[in-house]
Amino acid sequence: MMKHKTSRIIASALLSAALLASPLAMAGNHGDRHDGYHGKHSKAEMCEQLREGTGKFSPENREARMAEHRAKMEERRAEMADRLELTDEQRETWNEIHQENMAKRAEKMEKRQEKMKERCAEKAENNNDQ
Repeated sequence: MMKHKTSRIIASALLSAALLASPLAMAGNHGDRHDGYHGKHSKAEMCEQLREGTGKFSPENREARMAEHRAKMEERRAEMADRLELTDEQRETWNEIHQENMAKRAEKMEKRQEKMKERCAEKAENNNDQ
């Protein structure tokens, strides 16, 4: 009887602890994003930054972020190539593949930038019409 009562108390205590901890687990802040922003960006503010070339659209800021990203990626690719024990010829092919992928990503980024410029221009026209 004593064992049954103890098991029941322990089970209820564990259940209570789990229920009390669940709101903390489901809280909105699940780590810090690289830009420190959690939610939707203000489209008007983004369009303004795009037109002025400030914030994340600043050429200097963007180039610094991209250079940092490129350096990390090159380091990771070199480590992976070492783990795979690639020959010089294979490394050349490996590097060509990654260069092609980077070029594709750059094209996609340019297309996104153009779309964003068009949207911001349309939004500015609509605001001027009103």
